This record gives sequence, C-alpha cells and structure tokens, in this order.
Amino acid sequence: MHLHVTPESGLRRRMCAAQRRHLFRPAAVETFCEPNAFNVAPNRTLQKAGFKYLKTHMTVPGPLNYHQAVTRWVIER
Repeated sequence: MHLHVTPESGLRRRMCAAQRRHLFRPAAVETFCEPNAFNVAPNRTLQKAGFKYLKTHMTVPGPLNYHQAVTRWVIER
C-alpha cells in the first residue's frame, strides 16, 4: 500500500483501516509494513490503524533505496 494524503485530521487512519478491512476479507493472513523509522506520520498512522510494533532494524528496503532504519509493523487477521 502506498498512500499520499494531504493533512486532514483522521483521513490517513480511516483510509488505512478501510484498506486493511478490504485486504483481510478472503482469508486469515499476516501483513507487515516497514516505513522509515524517522518518518513519524506513517508510523503513527499504522499504530492508530491497529498494526502492532514488532521491531526497528537497519536494512535496504529496495534496489533504489539506501541503508536505513525501518520499523516493522504487523497485523494478523
């Protein structure tokens, strides 16, 4: 999921929660998300949407990224 939303109270959380409900309809699955550890907005949004903090670790998230700290959030349904 990739989400860009202009600052509006609660909109990010509602969009994330709606996406989560849609993703988990068919079966029980575990989903995780790893935003940059120093980017406060997505970390707060995931927490408010019901994701649980698992860990913070250093990694290279993708071929175009640099070595960085990311927080892993997980949700199970």
